[in-house]
Amino acid sequence: KDHWYPGSVVEIMENEQSHGESKEGENIPRTKVRIHFDNFSSKWDEMYTIEHFKDGRVRPLFSHAPPRAKPTEFIVHHRYTDRVTRVSNLFGQSFYVQCHSEWTAARAGAQVLAQASRFLRKGSIPPGPVDIDAAHERESRVEKLYDRTQGVISELIDLLIEFDREYVLGALGFTQEPNSGGKPKKFRNPSFDASLLSSTLVKRVSEKLHRLPFEVRVCTADSPLATSSNDEVAFPFSLLRTIGNYMSARHAVVLQWREPPSDKKAAAAAPNLKFSNYLGAPVMYVPPKVVVDEASAEILNKANQKAKKNASARGSAGLPLGICLTEFCKVQKLGGDDEEETLWRCPRCKDFRAGANQKMVLWRLPDILTIHLKRFRSSHKWREKITTKVNFPLTGLDMKEWCHPESPVVVNESGESYVYDLIGVINHLGGMTGGHYIANCKATPCGKDGREEVAYGFNGVGTNVPIASEEETDVPSGWKFGRQKVEVNQNKIMAATTSKAAGESAEPLWLQFDDEYVEPIPPRNVVTDTAYVLFYRRRKLTSANVARYSTLD
Repeated sequence: KDHWYPGSVVEIMENEQSHGESKEGENIPRTKVRIHFDNFSSKWDEMYTIEHFKDGRVRPLFSHAPPRAKPTEFIVHHRYTDRVTRVSNLFGQSFYVQCHSEWTAARAGAQVLAQASRFLRKGSIPPGPVDIDAAHERESRVEKLYDRTQGVISELIDLLIEFDREYVLGALGFTQEPNSGGKPKKFRNPSFDASLLSSTLVKRVSEKLHRLPFEVRVCTADSPLATSSNDEVAFPFSLLRTIGNYMSARHAVVLQWREPPSDKKAAAAAPNLKFSNYLGAPVMYVPPKVVVDEASAEILNKANQKAKKNASARGSAGLPLGICLTEFCKVQKLGGDDEEETLWRCPRCKDFRAGANQKMVLWRLPDILTIHLKRFRSSHKWREKITTKVNFPLTGLDMKEWCHPESPVVVNESGESYVYDLIGVINHLGGMTGGHYIANCKATPCGKDGREEVAYGFNGVGTNVPIASEEETDVPSGWKFGRQKVEVNQNKIMAATTSKAAGESAEPLWLQFDDEYVEPIPPRNVVTDTAYVLFYRRRKLTSANVARYSTLD
């Protein structure tokens, strides 16, 4: 079916007997490899020969199947088995580990050990015997134990990182091709032996693992309390498997904690002690200290205070449109943060000057004012839709505050020349990958003098009545334009009642345009967090537009 899946070679079997026959009638020995596919269980592993590679059934990694976009993530649990009852229990704080899918299992193991070391920092130790000298001796031994354990983990991490780096450099090694004539180096490293390097690493890691206070094991994510040794395996600190190929969402890592070293003196002095070690605890686990970053806490407090202030302001919570306009018109520094780097070229002398600022203000105002809200943010690393609600007025938007003091609007015009009323809104529903547009428009006519009539003077009288009624319950609600919509409103009678109430209301008539259907909505539903583009009309139109759009009786 021409479906390609990423995988890794997990086993090489040399001199395997093939079912084919040679000319002498004997079986032909061939080298086969076993390939394990990412996110599949081992039962789906496939066997391939060198002929499959030559025929193109096995291709280089990611040449036909795209790499995994998200990193490999798995959870790590803490587990302890009681030495008397032999019952295992989970305890402590579980945590997640993220690794690049192309990392080797050895490199991912170093990441697990680094995160596990956070639970080995010496915390508060319960007080020991009353004897001061014995207490000091006990504290000293505890510190040495934790220091020694951290040292072992540090050695293991350094060893894993060193071998992983050597493995990558060896696998990607380049040597000059003989008689290449100065051409670029070709991929060629015949002396590189990945199996030998990995086996050497596994041997050296095994010599240190028993010195850890826990075992690193892999189990299924839904049963971290394995009932038998067959349900889990030791974590493979190997270079021959990538963590994306070995781990999947169905796996988890368990730190099986061991008991600390026993203290013969403490056991002899107090034979009734539950734990015969100088820690007085079953394991060396110490909960990590929770610290709040001061800078982050200050930013969070300011944001909370600002949110409370906006919530307590008049109207619903959200950002006022006036604040957006003020930010748009504020003074901005050109260039970088350094004043010497902030250069501006004078249009007269054509010379660059340092410390340049710019400020955008309005000089003239149009009859139809369009405000485009920034709803999408994009950078080289991240894209997102801004869902902050902007509270914009339906009537009486005074633009004088954002006009230049010497502009004609402020100097020559009257008060209504810079007052606007909302006539339409374009809403965007969806996200960065797709969405849908819905428009809200106010249905109010203009008088012969170009002035907008009182909004309450037009409430839908004269328009087509909604087609939904008690007798026609199988037709979608609202005014219909063009083809019939596939979706059918199940509550036709309620829709008809709402449309009729809107037509008889004294409030302005706002219509919602959704594809070919138009329905009345209450004015309170116009201001939403989906508003994208706002259309305002000046309360007093210019004489040219009055003459252009007026008709003679």
